Amino acid sequence: MRNHRYFLQHGFTLVELMIVIAILGILYRIAMPNYTEHMLKSRRANIQQIMLQGSASLERHYSRNGRYPNEFATQDTEYYEFNYKSDNTTFVLEATPKGAQTADSCGTLMINHSGQQTAQTDNCWNG
Repeated sequence: MRNHRYFLQHGFTLVELMIVIAILGILYRIAMPNYTEHMLKSRRANIQQIMLQGSASLERHYSRNGRYPNEFATQDTEYYEFNYKSDNTTFVLEATPKGAQTADSCGTLMINHSGQQTAQTDNCWNG
């Protein structure tokens, strides 16, 4: 007859649980920075698209009126705050990161009347 104690043992040993926790910790340390970087880039790409659309709108206004508007309505997002400056012949549209997006090394993104795109770090507008 078989040993009944073998069938009555259930669950995991402490060593097995510690191995699972160690594996999860390693996965977390590898995956979390990649996920965070992906989210920063995704939000940055989104705001760049909004800025390019705003710039195109400002250029259409300039084509029709011969000057840029004194004010330009831009709605802040959860992760960026907009600032617009113009002297009727030039403009600068800025997007300053806020909240969780402040971890992005690109910092404030800018685009001006001549289409020049700048940021605190190189290659922020390219990818």
